[in-house]
Amino acid sequence: MRHGFGLIVFSLLLTACMAGGGSAVEQTGSGVRIETGPRLGAPRATHQMVAAGEGRLLAIGGCVRSGCEAGPASATVDVIDAQSMEMVGSGSLLVQRIQPSAAALPDGRVLVFGGWVDGRVSATTEIFDPATGKSRAGPAMAVPRNAPAFVRLADGRILIAGGYDGSDVRSDAEIFDPTTGRLTATGPLATARSGATATLLTDGRVLMVGGGRPDRAPTRALASAEIFDPTTGRFSSAEQLAQGRYKHGALRLANGDVLIVGGSDARDYDGKLRSVERFDVATGRFVPAGNLADPRFKIADGLLLLPGNKVLVAAGDTAPEIFDVATGTGARLDYDLGGQWNYMTLVRVDAHTALLAGGYREGRIEPTNQSWIIHLPKGLT
Repeated sequence: MRHGFGLIVFSLLLTACMAGGGSAVEQTGSGVRIETGPRLGAPRATHQMVAAGEGRLLAIGGCVRSGCEAGPASATVDVIDAQSMEMVGSGSLLVQRIQPSAAALPDGRVLVFGGWVDGRVSATTEIFDPATGKSRAGPAMAVPRNAPAFVRLADGRILIAGGYDGSDVRSDAEIFDPTTGRLTATGPLATARSGATATLLTDGRVLMVGGGRPDRAPTRALASAEIFDPTTGRFSSAEQLAQGRYKHGALRLANGDVLIVGGSDARDYDGKLRSVERFDVATGRFVPAGNLADPRFKIADGLLLLPGNKVLVAAGDTAPEIFDVATGTGARLDYDLGGQWNYMTLVRVDAHTALLAGGYREGRIEPTNQSWIIHLPKGLT
């Protein structure tokens, strides 16, 4: 895909070229059905995928070459129609970005920020408009950031905290206001962290969990957590995790608690975790919540809440699994993804459908352009 390709183009020819090859739907033992989805416009890993306005899914940037290197397609955005699950066009970013962060704005545009640009961690931001397929420059962040924790607050603003600046881990934080188009300082974090998770609580506060310090050898996996209160603009320390972890996943459960899933300890590849913890909102404490069927890390964008108090953990191995919160156990699905993929993205399309896309093959660091449509049965029990 040529660098700079611009406006979104809708055509039957493009749809035919990009659509996934396999049409057979496979039934797993859980009742979840998985089928081959559309081919992305390029192999992608450490990319972002967001649900934008008007029923569009956007696969944004990321590494596109072996070794997780950048290429011209790192400056592109694949546009997928959420109803037909077909590639319908492409858009362009201002620069090639590896491991960008991206957050949907209330008006359907997307804030894309940070990551690696031209071999350095970037402080730049841009705002991608799916209606035109183009980006415009946004305000610069206070510092370069890779793998910051970020989340859309209840009022539509975007909290961006911590991250790695290329030489050290950050503790400062800032907020993007889409109504003014400006970034303003807030925080700071109580502990500098990169690769932490940020989860919006039901009362509007944000739970920050774990993360690491890649500027130190060996990598330090943090067991600390903290809570951001948007009414005061301050972070306060929370109870400790039982296990230090980074490159983990987190999501809010139906009862308001937060599940913390897998990740790695300080040993990185050799320290993948099966353990799961739950943040009990009522007590403000982390409690043991069981174990996955398989140890998994690099799964921050690979979790999905299912009916029946279950969680789909799709990334980090050769098959997804379903974690049952009530029993604290994970069950591997009978479906072969064809590789042990890291840094996949998983986005819910509607109540019964999700799209899993991209990632790189562990060990060989080869990004893929594959995607998988996941059909979620009604009343999964």
